[in-house]
Amino acid sequence: MLESFGQSILKNNAVKMPRVGKTPPQSALERENRALKARLAKLERLVVCDTLTPLFNRRHFMDELSRWCWRTHRYGGEYGLLFIDVDNLKSVNDGHGHLAGDIMLTAVAKALLASVRRSDVVARVGGDEFAILLDSIPASIIAGKAANITEAVAKLEIPYQGHCLIPNVSVGFTPLEAGVKPVELLLRADRSMYAAKQAKGMDQDR
Repeated sequence: MLESFGQSILKNNAVKMPRVGKTPPQSALERENRALKARLAKLERLVVCDTLTPLFNRRHFMDELSRWCWRTHRYGGEYGLLFIDVDNLKSVNDGHGHLAGDIMLTAVAKALLASVRRSDVVARVGGDEFAILLDSIPASIIAGKAANITEAVAKLEIPYQGHCLIPNVSVGFTPLEAGVKPVELLLRADRSMYAAKQAKGMDQDR
């Protein structure tokens, strides 16, 4: 009797351990980790990439330009900066709509990527403006590179709703020089780009 009573007390006062949820299968954890990494990679791309074209954005380009300027000042080297403006984007937007303009900008961006090396940096830095950092290039051949890019873009024929869009660009350039700030380099390349426009008889006003 006493033994039965004691067992009853022990049973009623036993410490109840909390129920622990089941550990997810390893494959489920791996899928969740892969999904998380994919989301993080997408966020990282949004920080540095242009939202329309397959290029870097202005923020990333300016960071890279500052880094390349520091490297030039610290270690030397031969680098170039190109500044590119799409001359006829406004007329395409006005005549065919902004979707046509976006398609043309994307085509120009792809042509720029195809014209450079993996070590170069290509970015869209404005609505109709692009910039390129050229790695390991003598100052004497930067002008030739600018001319080659101008010709490559001019060869594009972009079909759009029964029309053929042909972009025209003006390309300015400058070598990177030790001790010259990024803003000054951009101004030099911008002035060079406007000189290219004027050489084609185009109005300097945007």
